[in-house]
Amino acid sequence: MIPWTLISILFILILLGILAFLLIRKKRRPIDYYSWFIIGIIWIPIGFAMGNYGLWILGIIFAVIGLANKDKWEKNRRSWNKMDKDEKKLMIIIMVLLGLLVAAGLVFFFITGI
Repeated sequence: MIPWTLISILFILILLGILAFLLIRKKRRPIDYYSWFIIGIIWIPIGFAMGNYGLWILGIIFAVIGLANKDKWEKNRRSWNKMDKDEKKLMIIIMVLLGLLVAAGLVFFFITGI
């Protein structure tokens, strides 16, 4: 049962990635290095606590790349006020879908008693 669950989650994530790519492919934005830094800072302790060296090393790489481009943090930062109407709609849809995935994961977690 677990392999089918993982395969279905992977399939959903791939579909969401394709949808996001199709919706934003016309608007090329520069990389938000501040987000890369935050991702790195979060992944370092999580990878260390889980004993997952791959996640830990990726966290270090993201944090270093983010810090190396610290001068571009403010210039490339996207805030809610800077987004147009279509981008705000896409962000709301993504947040709702991710919230539903988290809720479904919690329900699955409590039902199975893992």
